[in-house]
Amino acid sequence: MFDVGMASSSGKRMKTMASKRKEKEPEQPHSSRFLSRKNEKHFKVVQDRRLLMERKVGMIPNFAPQFGEQLLGNDWGKLATYPTPANIAVVKEFYANAWKIGDYPAENYLGYVRGHAIRYDPDSIKNFLDTVWAGEQCQFALCMEEGTDFDGVERVLCVPGGHFQRNRTGSVVNIRRTDLTPLAKYWMTFSHANIQPCSHVSDITLSRVLLLYCAIRNLNVNIGQVIADEIRVCANTTNSKAPLGHPSLITHLCKIARVDTSAPPFERPRKAIDEAYYRQYYGGEEAAQPVPPRRTRRERGQAQNQASAETHEAEPFQMRDMYMSLIGAQLQSIHSGQVATVEMIVGMYDTPPAHRWTMEEFHNVVAWPQQQVIHKLCEQMHDVVIVNVILSRMCMSNVNELICEVLSSRVFVIECYYFESMNYFAQVFYD
Repeated sequence: MFDVGMASSSGKRMKTMASKRKEKEPEQPHSSRFLSRKNEKHFKVVQDRRLLMERKVGMIPNFAPQFGEQLLGNDWGKLATYPTPANIAVVKEFYANAWKIGDYPAENYLGYVRGHAIRYDPDSIKNFLDTVWAGEQCQFALCMEEGTDFDGVERVLCVPGGHFQRNRTGSVVNIRRTDLTPLAKYWMTFSHANIQPCSHVSDITLSRVLLLYCAIRNLNVNIGQVIADEIRVCANTTNSKAPLGHPSLITHLCKIARVDTSAPPFERPRKAIDEAYYRQYYGGEEAAQPVPPRRTRRERGQAQNQASAETHEAEPFQMRDMYMSLIGAQLQSIHSGQVATVEMIVGMYDTPPAHRWTMEEFHNVVAWPQQQVIHKLCEQMHDVVIVNVILSRMCMSNVNELICEVLSSRVFVIECYYFESMNYFAQVFYD
């Protein structure tokens, strides 16, 4: 009797466990495109997210020979060359179905596109990238879990004086892009395009810093695991405006799974990271001169070595930094113009007409750095003029002129909206 009871009880438990497993099994596809109605509904959210395309990366032996050595040393050669046009519809359907709903999908790193299961697990990605992973300890994962010597990271990635930014508790947060060495900046651009997609380039977060550190030091990195985790996080983010990463890779994986990816629309990879890219963003004319051959320590003293390193570390993004400084000066010019205009308006009716500002006097106060923007503010100012400039972007170099025509016995409120393709007044309201 005891054995029967135990068997009966065991049978009940087996039924219960079986029913639970059945509940966790993935649903049958809702249609040929979506796993469920919820995935189909989520597709509407995914449709509004843009693709963050990868970049092809070229070797630059004349400027940074270490990059090619480190790339090949990590066995990441194909990671730099695979990007091709991505099928926009296929990528967005992939991300809509990769979105995890409760316990679904039951298997991690498994997507679904048009009736085909798409595996984006670490092994599938490594097979596509032709990389070999022998199961060693991933040093990047170890650094993320246990931390590392942050002073050592700074010495590898930063120019002299560069360092981690820390919060109030003293914990490291990020490193500013301007604090990185030329080589680290080049790696950052590559990583932000093909490994850990990111459109924010003013600084680099801790996890991305540690990946760069491991790559430059040729430490073991399970690149398939890193990319698979990035895709999964991207698919399940709550940020409805976050761009969709790895679109070219996903298109390749879908093609391997026999999904038809031949129908447009397509999106091309972004501008290649190559010698021309390096010349444009890493030092202007100075970067166009090849780096002289390396000499041994016997041929140069330690002081000369340090001076040479500082010279080349000053090159990256020189033109970009100058451009940002110009923007700051232009913003200051706008502020000065607003202050001068208000002062002129306030004192207008107490100032004899003969002493009103001329355009030359006005320009002397609010001169526009390098490019004259305000050609003519007022030819005659008989009434009050209020000018409110709303800029949609921080680039003012395309604004050609700002002209206010003032008629007698009128008060104008002029709203100027600046967009990339329009340099004119959008609306004029009359009281």
